[in-house]
Amino acid sequence: MKLRRRLVAVSLLLAVEAAAFALLVTESVTGALVAAGLTCVSLWLHLVLHECGHLVVAKLLGLPVIAVRIAPFNGWRNEVAVRPSPSMTALPLRMVLFYLGGPLTNLCAATALVVASAYTGTALTRLTLLGAAFVGALLGLANLVPGRSARSDGHNLLRWLRAPAAARDGLRAGYYQEEVVRALRAVARAGGDVHRVGIQARAGSDPLLALAGYQQRLSTAHTQSAELVEEAERLAGLARAGSTDPATAAAIGQMLSVQFGLWYLYAAVVTGSPVQRREVREISELARIAVRAQPRVLSARVAMSLAHLLDQRPEDARSLLLDVRPGAEPPDLCAVALLLRAAAESYLGNHADADHLLRVARGDYPQLAQLVAAIRAADPAPALFAPAPAAGA
Repeated sequence: MKLRRRLVAVSLLLAVEAAAFALLVTESVTGALVAAGLTCVSLWLHLVLHECGHLVVAKLLGLPVIAVRIAPFNGWRNEVAVRPSPSMTALPLRMVLFYLGGPLTNLCAATALVVASAYTGTALTRLTLLGAAFVGALLGLANLVPGRSARSDGHNLLRWLRAPAAARDGLRAGYYQEEVVRALRAVARAGGDVHRVGIQARAGSDPLLALAGYQQRLSTAHTQSAELVEEAERLAGLARAGSTDPATAAAIGQMLSVQFGLWYLYAAVVTGSPVQRREVREISELARIAVRAQPRVLSARVAMSLAHLLDQRPEDARSLLLDVRPGAEPPDLCAVALLLRAAAESYLGNHADADHLLRVARGDYPQLAQLVAAIRAADPAPALFAPAPAAGA
């Protein structure tokens, strides 16, 4: 609604200014109204041209387009969303050209309108064309100004120009976050009958409601924000509380240990930032809460295997997942289990087994598969947690 009101306000302002100027030039009320109306309509046409410019450039550069929203007359957000691979060649240049596509289309349209106005014979037509050119140029230049919004063309242009490596890393981390959320959905679906019955018995409990709210916010998050981390710490406290229903505590333990375990694995392998020993202990504690309630449930075993991996106990992580076979149910969680086992096999030096598991599960979680492949290729394997400081250090 805010965007719709803003567009209406801009249109009315343009209409009033165009009418006043047209009345001054043409000395005709009818001509002034026509010029004002056409100038106002040109704003909407330039909005459509802007998104078409992004779309054409994306197609020419081979950037995968995942969404096109062009609805200027009802005030909804207009955008062309792309999903490039972080490993795509010349990605920074492609993204810069993509974000330039919309504003340059507006500026080219404005230039064409100015040229066309020089070949018209009537003052009203010339005035209308110049007004539309002004609107197009204004829209194009305004979109090149870096704004606060992450969807601003200028903001994204500056990001890819100033720090292309960081922008690529951010893109990769965003894709990994999507896979983490997907894995968490699989964990929630695979809790088992005991887990579901326990939750239904305490459907009005505060810990369960807190977990549901956290899951909802997590599903829309692109990264691990400070707010999410603080909320996760509160949930962890609820999981440890003796008053919390065991099934709810197990659900919280599974959720948090898988979520942060996967991110700690990413931090250690991709960014070279091993987690602290204290954080490894917290993950292990939450995973044990899940395993105590449901020792045979796959989601609890995945949580515990992550804890063992981070604790640099790959033999224990591997043993928990030995009976998981490709194609087993649930398939999403099965793929995560196979990839974690591949990581364990890599640490144990069983490279043939790790390669086989990577081939089996690569298509389901490509970012996680690349992370495991990085462990497989590293010599020596990367440290997953920072060693405790020596006594007296």
